[in-house]
Amino acid sequence: MTTSLTLRPRRTLALLALLLPYLISGVLKLLDFNGARAEVGGLTGLAAPALVTMLAAAVVVTQLGGSLLLLRGGRWAPLGGLALAGFTLIATFLAHTWWALPQGAERVQAFNGFWEHIALAGALGFAAAVAHGEAGQ
Repeated sequence: MTTSLTLRPRRTLALLALLLPYLISGVLKLLDFNGARAEVGGLTGLAAPALVTMLAAAVVVTQLGGSLLLLRGGRWAPLGGLALAGFTLIATFLAHTWWALPQGAERVQAFNGFWEHIALAGALGFAAAVAHGEAGQ
């Protein structure tokens, strides 16, 4: 018989696997905030330094905060999952613009990356839904 005690470690490992890209990216951006600012500026095309700085900080908070909320569980876990899913969708449309590339290997790579990130956003949405169900128990 499977109990919540035996599912908890598997749940945590599965969530950790899902969230590691966000945790690693958030920590790296925190350690190299100028690099984070350059990445945000490059992806968005924004030139206003204050706005780029605020967006880069929001990215770090979303990546780390959303991941920790979802990992921790509880009533705020769904918010963490939804924040990461929304962030992933926005970043996907900014970073994987396969439709703007000429035919070739780069376009195929961007196409695949686009759909992988859409799937990742779906997995985060699913994790948020599961967390919502757990929080209601």
